Amino acid sequence: MVTVISRFRVRNGLEDEVRQAFLNRPRLVEKTPGFRGLEVLTDSQDPAVFLLLTRWADEASFQTWHRSEAHHQSHGLIPQGLKLDAAYTSLTVGNRVEDPAGIQTLSDALEGQTVGLSRWLEESDGVCALLLSPDGVIRARNSAADRVFAPDPAANFGLNIWDYLVCTDVEPLRQRLSEAAGQDDAYLLLNLSDAQHNAVTLDAGLIRCGGSTLLLGTQERRHDSQFQDEIVKLTNDLSVMIREADRKNRELKEAKETVERLARTDALTGLANRRTLHEALQREIARAGRLIASLSVIIADLDHFKSINDRYGHIHGDSVLVHVAAVFATQSRTYDLAARYGGEEFILLLPGTSTEEASAIAERIRKEVEGLQVPECPAHITLSLGIATWRTGEAPEPFVSRADAALYHAKDAGRNRVEIAAEVTVCGAHDPRICFRPVPAGAEAPLREAARGGSHDARVLSPLSRVGCPLRGTGPPALHRGCVLSRRISSRGHRSRFTGSVCRLFAMDGPNAGCTRNRRAHAGREPG
Repeated sequence: MVTVISRFRVRNGLEDEVRQAFLNRPRLVEKTPGFRGLEVLTDSQDPAVFLLLTRWADEASFQTWHRSEAHHQSHGLIPQGLKLDAAYTSLTVGNRVEDPAGIQTLSDALEGQTVGLSRWLEESDGVCALLLSPDGVIRARNSAADRVFAPDPAANFGLNIWDYLVCTDVEPLRQRLSEAAGQDDAYLLLNLSDAQHNAVTLDAGLIRCGGSTLLLGTQERRHDSQFQDEIVKLTNDLSVMIREADRKNRELKEAKETVERLARTDALTGLANRRTLHEALQREIARAGRLIASLSVIIADLDHFKSINDRYGHIHGDSVLVHVAAVFATQSRTYDLAARYGGEEFILLLPGTSTEEASAIAERIRKEVEGLQVPECPAHITLSLGIATWRTGEAPEPFVSRADAALYHAKDAGRNRVEIAAEVTVCGAHDPRICFRPVPAGAEAPLREAARGGSHDARVLSPLSRVGCPLRGTGPPALHRGCVLSRRISSRGHRSRFTGSVCRLFAMDGPNAGCTRNRRAHAGREPG
């Protein structure tokens, strides 16, 4: 074997271009008969000095290459404008010092045979070769490794070694690959599952090479007894089952999260549903009481939504609901809760928000909804909103009912507006903010048919109970919307005085005027 040493020095600062040219070479010399290997070195003291070492079977092989067309083609890869220092340019052909009796050891025989070994390894059917990055990515593999480590890039499978290894062997190999400097002869027994899910045991060794690791292994096992082979097979099977169980558990967890999300959200709008709202109300009321913090709620109802459904159809009506829900979602903060409260009703729970702040938020929502343009639905969309702020000790139901009553006040006051729950006085103290529902236009006249024998019964409808408080008196009734009433009321053995303004009057005919049936009949809502 002969070694040819070509020495030259770059004198115009193109050292990096020369190095890149060698790295990107089309490997013309590797295809030449008699070629045994190539190395490119730079001087440790002067990086502009290069040493090009090529090994040949004999000098005749080198001379054949030197005169070949491929050698002349390689000159075209030299960086443009390269200038060499003639004083440092030389070519030396040296013969290897060998034992006259011939090579005696395997290591001597393999030395300098990188090209031949590389060709054999790439085509080998018995030795698996994988070039691995420090994080386990498979950079290259030979034909034998292709059968065991068959990749499927479309499924993003087989792009790294971890896709195949059983869980117990992952950490030892990961540690070996991450070591900056390790033993080249490090031995590992790797249990893995191939592309057909067959259990395979690989006797493997690791060789460090330029920032990567070459893994060489065979499927020949070192176990001599059938019992040990069976144990390895069972271990591989169990590992595959564990991986499959992990995958199924992940799918089950994702399905469970999807079901829980669907159970807590409204299917049409994607906002929270009433179940989620109820849980959030309980939680935020407890939090507001514990921290002495503000808590407000906004209830909104689309104006004349029934006419939109009747005129444009339910499909376009649903589209309107989706667009309005998007407004509530964008206007809410991360810790707020926007929910669909009913058919065309929405609710926004606002922790840490005062009445004034909630009013500003409600007004922004009202204006944005008023400016909505829904495709194929040219109707002018508006909504009415009611606001209530939580008072210490108040339960969720009356808290929401106060906001609901404010909403109906906004409806009766002309729609497309924001109303805040008003104050009333009960027994000299401030009760939760109650906004009584006004009498619709044209119904302000005093009760004419209520008197029976010089007496009358009337009810003031309270949105807290949706039932009403009985008021009795003698003589012709002279009640009208807005007048102030004060009446002593008995409820469950407790007596208290109720003072408030009249919002709605109902005539109670007959001796059973105060019965539950009549109370329920007068507690209904009006559409729109």
